[in-house]
Amino acid sequence: MAEKQPEHSSENRNKTDFAQKLQDLRQMMRKKKIDAYLIPKEDEWQGEYLPARAERLVWMSGFTGSDGTGIVTQDKACVFTDGRYETQVRDELAGTPYDPQDRKPGEYGPEDWLVANLADGDVVGYDPRLYTVSGVAALKAKLEGPGKHITLKPVKQNLVDAIWTDQPAFPREAVRKYPHKMAGRNSLTKRKEIAKTIAAAGADSFFIAAPDSIAWLLNIRGNDVPMTPFALSFAVLHADASVDWFVQDGHLDDTNKSAIEKHIGTGLRVHAIDGLDKFLKTQKKKAVFLDRRITPQHYLDVLTKAKAKPVYGTEPCQTAKAVKTKAEQESIKAVHVQDGVAVTKFLKWVDDNAPKGKLTEIDVENKLRSYRQDGKDYEQDSFGTIAGWAGNGAVIHYHATPDKHKKIKGKGLLLVDSGGQYKGGTTDITRTMAVGKPTKAMCENFTRVLKGHIRIANLRFPEGTQSGQIDVLARAALWQDDLDYKHGTGHGVGCNLSVHEGGAGIASSLSYIFKAGMLVSNEPGYYEKDKYGIRIENLIMVEDDGRNKTTDRVMLRFNTVSLAPLDRRLIVADMLSDDEVAWLNEYHSRVYQEIAPHLDQDEKAWLRAATQPITRGAQTPAAKPSVS
Repeated sequence: MAEKQPEHSSENRNKTDFAQKLQDLRQMMRKKKIDAYLIPKEDEWQGEYLPARAERLVWMSGFTGSDGTGIVTQDKACVFTDGRYETQVRDELAGTPYDPQDRKPGEYGPEDWLVANLADGDVVGYDPRLYTVSGVAALKAKLEGPGKHITLKPVKQNLVDAIWTDQPAFPREAVRKYPHKMAGRNSLTKRKEIAKTIAAAGADSFFIAAPDSIAWLLNIRGNDVPMTPFALSFAVLHADASVDWFVQDGHLDDTNKSAIEKHIGTGLRVHAIDGLDKFLKTQKKKAVFLDRRITPQHYLDVLTKAKAKPVYGTEPCQTAKAVKTKAEQESIKAVHVQDGVAVTKFLKWVDDNAPKGKLTEIDVENKLRSYRQDGKDYEQDSFGTIAGWAGNGAVIHYHATPDKHKKIKGKGLLLVDSGGQYKGGTTDITRTMAVGKPTKAMCENFTRVLKGHIRIANLRFPEGTQSGQIDVLARAALWQDDLDYKHGTGHGVGCNLSVHEGGAGIASSLSYIFKAGMLVSNEPGYYEKDKYGIRIENLIMVEDDGRNKTTDRVMLRFNTVSLAPLDRRLIVADMLSDDEVAWLNEYHSRVYQEIAPHLDQDEKAWLRAATQPITRGAQTPAAKPSVS
């Protein structure tokens, strides 16, 4: 079982605790002659989900969002986060000594705040294990650039750790095998493929800092962090395809060590993780491949002192694992049937019970998990479920807690974003549901979001298209009415790995090249602050679609693999084009065909009504679908 997440609520904390922690930290800063100290929401592996030990920003400030940076000076303290958390950060920091700050990409971020609030000659301290090489370079460019001379100073011991007297220990969960048959390739085959890439780059070895890359490369899984089945470890892959793997105590023990080593195969050398620095110091004059965006600054510093030659490039495992094998594609599609059954049963349950006014957001989250747990291959959730009623649905990464949640009462929209980790894949799906009669504005905005979703799902495009080129399709219908949303349209998804995976995605800022076999999310949205949120999310697989008859270029298309009905009561059919209506009806037909055989008679009747074709010029039902 994965380690229990830290309590994500500041309601039950004494706000004066944060003031005392700040006082203790500032005393440490004075001893180290540091004028400002950075507290990023990161661990040594730059992970999305952190072990309890690494929740330094939560412990210091009470802010629980997945993205944030705390800054502490002798007289000020603030927390920066992005647009997903602009409401949450204000709520959670209320009554604490911290000021909430919005990060505006390219406009105003932590480095800009430091420049504005510090003087020439001041020193900013940071933990080089928690910042990547590229992250440190960006900070230095602002702090030590023209017009200001602020020194960025690495601090050997993390100052929060120094005052956190009851800090949890590192997780040490046992590693398990991931079947080669399910992965589609064994570890040695993968290692040889990646070794060719690093040799072609002129490197002798490749420093692997991302745990999901190691899990993929070695065909292993772990339970060190919530929601994501990997082990917190490091590795060095060599040009001969051998690998040095640095693990925590407990990852390999008497019960699994020999089996795991045999599973990974020839060329494996296992080391204790505390020997990593010493090993890197032996790489004198060797060319070591690393990715600036993933590798912590600390390890570049160790290699530089050892006079190793860094070779920079894009992390090859991230690129390779983004393209799923045929075996992975088949298992991903199979688990989406399991997940679709759970989500469909859940949607009927909401439809039957939410109008009674007795459900809470917590009830919704727990019921959905219970349906998923009935799936034979379910392991755990892939992220914390977002169940947002009314105004909470407009908080993009909202999470209900026992201390702070809403009762689902009256009329409005319920947004539920959730996913599961299954033995053969990872799911992520969002449905927005009407409770009671929705307003005209709700229906029109839902339909605008749906139009963007369909335009992505129905796209046929040439091989070589970049992810950023298609983001506009998801937003165009919203832009026409001066509407938009503050998040990307899609992210890569792993196969029984990270629900937010690198190597693929859909956003104006991304330049990933689509390839057949990639799995990404398709999730446009719209959010009316304090009123409601709308998001429609399915996972889509990139597939080969023949050649362009004119140019002879290979063409690609998206195949939607998530299977659950969309709320027809929120759709204004006349706002959709004929092609959009056709896609929706075909999708709903497929949902019924795939999911109905796994339902009881009442559930099947509900799904039949929920997936009836829509017709332009006809009134879309605004009440609960009939099951007659």
